[in-house]
Amino acid sequence: MALARILTTSALVALCSGSITAQVRPGIFGHLVMGVNGTAGEFCFVFDCTPRPFTAHAGETLTLQVNAPFQTLFAIGASFGANSCVSFPQVGNMLVLDQPVVVLMAGMVSHQSPILACWGGFEQVSLPLPAGLPSGLSFATQAAAEVPTLNGTAPVFSVAVQTTIL
Repeated sequence: MALARILTTSALVALCSGSITAQVRPGIFGHLVMGVNGTAGEFCFVFDCTPRPFTAHAGETLTLQVNAPFQTLFAIGASFGANSCVSFPQVGNMLVLDQPVVVLMAGMVSHQSPILACWGGFEQVSLPLPAGLPSGLSFATQAAAEVPTLNGTAPVFSVAVQTTIL
């Protein structure tokens, strides 16, 4: 009942102010992997423990993107597997990456996004793949970021993307 009142009030404020607010879901943010074969991941609306499949070529440079609140902390981790679904106290969603996890990048979301279907910020990181990677090699990436939830701001995991070298 209280949530319905909050949502109704928010909608009325947005309509009366003439501004458009982002269509976000508490505790969810986006992680995408982009390359010559397209894009995999989730833009901003879904979390589950099923890694999104992606293929890449040895020698290409992938772009890893996090869609999260502007000026929030984030990290992108990687591992050779994504078969876990482990929850941690005080952290939203689950860690899908298998151990050991290597942190590829950590920083702050520094770009504002005009796309109002997410939190209003994004960060892109380049991941050059060595030319000598063997066909069939697979690795996964997953992001974590500080995101508003129904109970305040907390660290939250994104979906994972499992990349296989062609």
